[in-house]
Amino acid sequence: MNTDQLNKLSGDLYNLMLYLHNKIFHPNDVIKNLPIPPSHVKVIIYLARCGISSISDTAKKLGISKSNMTPIIDKLISEGMLNRSNDPNDRRVLRIELTDKAHEFIKTQENAIKASLAKKISSLNSEDLEALSEHVIGITDIILKVE
Repeated sequence: MNTDQLNKLSGDLYNLMLYLHNKIFHPNDVIKNLPIPPSHVKVIIYLARCGISSISDTAKKLGISKSNMTPIIDKLISEGMLNRSNDPNDRRVLRIELTDKAHEFIKTQENAIKASLAKKISSLNSEDLEALSEHVIGITDIILKVE
């Protein structure tokens, strides 16, 4: 694929991202219904994907300063969403992991988002829904190959 084709495709992907953001999945709609701040949700989502992590690695990956990370972690622990423990190989390292309550929180939020998405696309006719389904599967398969 030549440079012009790559530039056109990247522009098309950018436009798709904006359309998804504006018409289908607007992050502000999700954030306003959450019972905890977005920074706390970022930590929960990160840990859901990576499992147990050190506090410093989590802060670094999420771009949160260590001084801001401490109150976030403390609040999530007090809410019963995280467990904190010492690393068995290095006592200086504190590790955090999600509790069952946090996993349930994620499942609840995921179900709410899916219901909202279903409501938004329910106005499409069956042919459009079928085409959208096929394209989403195809795009997902391709995107997963991107490094």
